[in-house]
Formats: sequence, structure tokens, C-alpha cells
Amino acid sequence: MDKRGLAARHTPNCGVRGQVTIFIILAILIVGGIVVYFGLRDSFGVSVPEDLRPVYDYYISCLEATAEEGVAFLGEQGGRIDVGMFEPGSAYMPFSSHLNFLGQAIPYWMYISGNNLLRENVPTKGEMERELGDYIGERIGFCDFSDFEAQGYDVFVGEGGASVRVNDLNVEVDVVNRISIFKGNSSVVVSNHNFRVSSKLGKFYGLAREIYDYEKANMFLENYALDVLRLYAPVDGVEIGCVPKVFVKEDIVEDLKDGLAANIATLKLDGDYYDLSSKGREYFVEDVGLDLDESVNFMYMKDWTTGVEIYGDMVVKPVGLQQGLGILGFCYTPYHFVYDVNFPVLVQFYDEKELFQFPLGVVISKSQAREALPTTSGISVESRVCEVKNQKVDVYTYDVDYVGVEAIISFKCLDSVCNIGTSKIEGRDSDVGSGDAILKGNFPQCVNGFIIASAEGYADSKFQISTNEKSVAHIILNKKYNLSLDLGNVDRAVVSFVSSDFSATVLYPDMDSVELIEGYYNISVYVYDDSALKFPASSRRECVDVPESGLAGIFGVQTEKCYDINMPEIDIEFAVVGGGKTMEYFTSKDLEMNRELNINVSLFDLPSSIEELAANQQRIDDEVIYLDFE
Repeated sequence: MDKRGLAARHTPNCGVRGQVTIFIILAILIVGGIVVYFGLRDSFGVSVPEDLRPVYDYYISCLEATAEEGVAFLGEQGGRIDVGMFEPGSAYMPFSSHLNFLGQAIPYWMYISGNNLLRENVPTKGEMERELGDYIGERIGFCDFSDFEAQGYDVFVGEGGASVRVNDLNVEVDVVNRISIFKGNSSVVVSNHNFRVSSKLGKFYGLAREIYDYEKANMFLENYALDVLRLYAPVDGVEIGCVPKVFVKEDIVEDLKDGLAANIATLKLDGDYYDLSSKGREYFVEDVGLDLDESVNFMYMKDWTTGVEIYGDMVVKPVGLQQGLGILGFCYTPYHFVYDVNFPVLVQFYDEKELFQFPLGVVISKSQAREALPTTSGISVESRVCEVKNQKVDVYTYDVDYVGVEAIISFKCLDSVCNIGTSKIEGRDSDVGSGDAILKGNFPQCVNGFIIASAEGYADSKFQISTNEKSVAHIILNKKYNLSLDLGNVDRAVVSFVSSDFSATVLYPDMDSVELIEGYYNISVYVYDDSALKFPASSRRECVDVPESGLAGIFGVQTEKCYDINMPEIDIEFAVVGGGKTMEYFTSKDLEMNRELNINVSLFDLPSSIEELAANQQRIDDEVIYLDFE
């Protein structure tokens, strides 16, 4: 057979086999494409049938609402959804770990803990993203499809999770979970859901971090607070007058809180979100290096926990009427106070839709702003004496009947005061009663230090101890009792009760009661009335020897320098018209069984001259007052 004929007969069969191979390959590609499409279609976006679209759109809107809810929590709670465990403050540092703002607990970004440690709790952006992702992921199955199910839809939502990216002007959310929707012959399964929520969370957070770091380094809030302190509270001064100056702590604290609330709210940061009413308002504008285009608010509220300690004599006697000082020709009352002030400030960034806020503690110690601090956590703000507490001491606290009293314990060594802890009742039993109140604490080693016990309703009590020698302290706390005061026909008086362990002063009748403990008191009363006396204007010349200038002064040559002292005419608004002194021991039974203390006081004539005024003042030491309980 001809080879060409053989070849001709076999050629059609080869073409058929080639065509079949091509169709097989195409079929495989089509099937594979279908498999890949259904397997990976969520990565490229799923085409949801129109009749199922309302259900899926609702699901996405439900996830968006959950994300927006989580974003709102982050903004309202200082960048935290989980606000963490609450840590209480102490009598010496009022800050807890959270600020209660209208019933919402907001974690402080910076505060002083109850044991006097500087704490920071500033969230990172990564922590916010993780918390928001967890918040959304835990709620992906919370959407309610009951209305759609009533229309014949079947919806199945699987478990999954969410990841989040916080940007300046939006929040990107990627939810991975399977939702299956069926109705009749239509069905769809979607496993990946991406969307964005419009939000300034990232921008507000970035601005908040800038302001926080600036405050830590520059303490501008402390500096404004010091100005408020000098304006609204007595710090240093001299008042002309012959009446003792009585300072009431409660009034000072109230005035200081009023001043803080009014002035902190007026603070602004350099930017274009406000208009100043006058040039003088520039004092309240702080340039932090940002040109802000968002609104920021600083807030302090009077009912927030605020610590104010005042060091100084609350009753200041005038100088000028004492014997040997008559040459002065006038009376004056000098005073000096030092303050510890601790209070929270809430910083808020906001627009008409969103809010980001965080609280921080403002700390003034001994009338000075705290030291500027780096970004650290757990730094002790106590004295270095308090840093090494390596001596164990058991402290028992009782009342006068040796019943346990829970008390806050501190330790004073030289000029340092260390917070130790709180004594707790042991063996408490409803049938037996209270057991011992004990604190097993660690103290610094100190010779002749003082353990100080403080409890509500009791006077502070202190116990001298050398902690390097003794390991046990028993402290008795005296209960305070409130007594009303009646001075009879007296319009104005200063009443002082002074004992070795406790003192109280009353400005009567503005204060018509006193708190006392059992003890032996020196009691004095000064009665005052309106006066028309005047210290006439006076002038006198004083001369002193001063070193000569130049070389002669080096060799001790002196010369006399004279100067004139001119005093203007001074009105005496109040003059002493009665009073006296006595000594009395009050037992706890006296104070507990009686409600009122009557004080009978000798009254004098209203002085008509400076000499009579001085005589009345000195007569107080010779007059005796009489006390009666009622």
C-alpha cells in the first residue's frame, strides 16, 4: 500500500483527538474557574441576589452600628472599652484609678495612687484597635433577623472575628465570619465583610496624646492652679486690725474649688476654634505648639474628689497690743499658709458628632507644682525616706474602750510623711462583736518617728516609735463629739479650745458648734463689738548703722542712715469688749451625754481710746469664764 494513502487515511483521526483534548482542557478550566469563584468570591466581592440584598444590607448596617458603638465607648472612656479594675485612693491622695463622670468610670491617663505612686494608663493606638476588634467580634451574632424570618427568609450567622484599623478620619473594619441567607430557590453565603465608619477617633487620639505629653513636661495645668490658689485662698499676707484673724478650712476649700471650677473651664489652646472676648483673655490661652482646628475643653467639677491640706495657724493673733509693742502705734495680723492640692481635670476633644476625653491628676505639693516627668510609670512621689520600707511593724488601733477601729496609718520621720496602709478588723463576728484592728506593715527605719492613725469621726492620734528597735504599736483614737455653743448675749466672739493633743477654734455665731474629744483644755473667749476707733496717721524716723561703701566698708567703717516711716490713718472696725479664760477637763461621758455647752463671759465697756483698747485686750488674761453643760 502506498504510504501516502495510509497517511491520508489516518489524518482525520488525529484531528478529532486534538479537538477532544481542547474541549477537555476548556471544561477543566471552566469547572476550576467556578470552583475558584465560589471558593474565593468573598475576596473579590459577592454578588448578592436582589431578593436577598435587604437582609445582607441590614447585616452590614448592624455591624456598622456595633462598630460606631465601640468607637463611642473608646472616645468617652479615654481610649478604653475595658476600663479595667478599680483601685481606690487614700486619705492622703484622693485619686482613684477612675474618674466618675456623670456615672461613667473613665480611667485616668495619669494619677497618684493611694500609696503615693505616679501611675500612667495611656492606651496605644494598637490597644484601641484590638479592643474595638474584640468588641465587634464578640457581637457579630447579636443582629436581630426576626422581621426577615417572618417574611420567609432563613438566616444563619456563624462565629468569627474582626480586625480594625483606626485612621484620622475613619475606622476600617474587616469582619471574617460566614452568613448564609436563603429564601425559596435563592441563596447566598458571604464570609468576609469590609466597611468603613466615618470617625475622628484617630485624629482626636493623636491630639490628646500631644496635649498629655505637653502637660507632663510643662505642667501648665499646675501653673494655672497655682495662680488660682494665690487668688482664691490666703497664702501670704498682713491685715491691719486688732482682731484675731480666724481662717476656716471648709470656707477656704470651698472658695478654692469655686476658683478652680471657674478658671479651668476658661482654658484654651492656641487655635482657631474660639474667639476671645478681650485682649486680657489671652492669659487663658496656652500655646502647646499646635494650631488646633478642633474644639477642646478643660473641665473640673466641685463634686469631684479633691484633696486640700493646709499647713499654717488657722487662728492668727494680732501684733501691736502686746506689752512692749506699744511703740508700733497700730495692730497688724500676719499670716502664711502652705498647701497640698490634688484634683482631677477632664480634657475633651469634640465636634457636633463625636467626643474623645481623658482625665488626669493635677498635683501641687507644698505650694509647688510637681516635678516634670518623663513617660514612666510607677514612680514614687513620696520622700526618699519612704522608698525603703524594710522594717515590719504591727499596728493595733482602738477606741478608748479598746474596741478595734479601722484607721489609715502613715509614718512621719523627720520632715517626711509616708503612707503605710489601713488597719483592718480581724475576727469580726456578728454575735461576738469586733476584734482587733491591725495593720502588719512595712515601715522605713527611723529613730523617734511617729505613727499617725486617722479614722473618720475620730481625732488623729500619733505614737512615737523607733522602728529599728520596736515592732509593735498600740494606738488609742479619741472619738469626736459635737456640742452646740451658747454664749448668751454675745454678738461676735472667737472661742478657742486648746489641749496637748487636739485643738478647735470657733468664730461665733457663724459657727455655733464645736467638735471636741476627751481631754484637758485651755479655753479662751474674746468678745468683739463694732468700734469707731481710729489709729491716727503717724510718722517717725528710724536710723540704723550701715557699712560705708567702697574700701572703708571692707574695714568695718559704718555710717548712720535714716529713713521715715509713715503710717496712714487706720479704722478699727472691731474692738475687744469682753472675754476671759479657764481650764477644764471634759470626759468622754460629759461629751456624749450632753448636747450643748453654755459659756458665761464677762463683758467690758466699749473702748473709746487706743489705751482702753489695749487695756481690754490685756484684761482677758485676768477674767474667768464659766462653763455649764445642758
